[in-house]
Amino acid sequence: MGSTYSYFLSYSINALELIAAVVALIHYKKYVNSSEHYFLHFLWVTFFVDSIFGPLSGYFKLDNTWLYYGYTGVSFLFYYWWYHTILIEKFYKKITLALSIIFMILYGLNGLNLEFHKYSFVVGASFVLILAGFHLHQLFNSDYTLKIKYKLSFWITIALVLFNIGMIPFILLSKYFNVWVGNAVFKIILFFLNLVLYGTYIIGFTWTKKKYNHF
Repeated sequence: MGSTYSYFLSYSINALELIAAVVALIHYKKYVNSSEHYFLHFLWVTFFVDSIFGPLSGYFKLDNTWLYYGYTGVSFLFYYWWYHTILIEKFYKKITLALSIIFMILYGLNGLNLEFHKYSFVVGASFVLILAGFHLHQLFNSDYTLKIKYKLSFWITIALVLFNIGMIPFILLSKYFNVWVGNAVFKIILFFLNLVLYGTYIIGFTWTKKKYNHF
């Protein structure tokens, strides 16, 4: 029963990824002229990694540690690159570049040590929160303030903030879940964090308007 429930939650997360990717594709014309159009490709890559490549490697009894380790690192670097493209102030751009370099060095040094990988994830997520703060500050001090709900970068940033605020303590406490509350609760929390992430993405892709997505 527990195994079946675990599989159900995993497939539910895959379904969220697919729905978000399809919604992003449907509304692609709204943000095609902005840096956010790369998120369409990113969402599909995420779906294929989690739903196809990962399970296939497990089915053939192949070690997929490299796959998920590499994907996680590339994901954070993608976020950093995206923020570097949309942040206007040179100071913010320099900080973004510095954080990217620090993360790459840390991630490379950690290698496949899963215990250290946990901390590198926390560092990577913390850097995302810093850059998200820069972007929100930029938006609230721009001409988009009154129309911010129509700007896709706002919704993507909100999604990343909510997800990573939840993921940081979740990752740090993950080794205690089996002792405290069991693996089922671990899976449930992970599902709801993904529901918040992809649900917010879906709202953003649906609500955004083309004229507010041009850089």
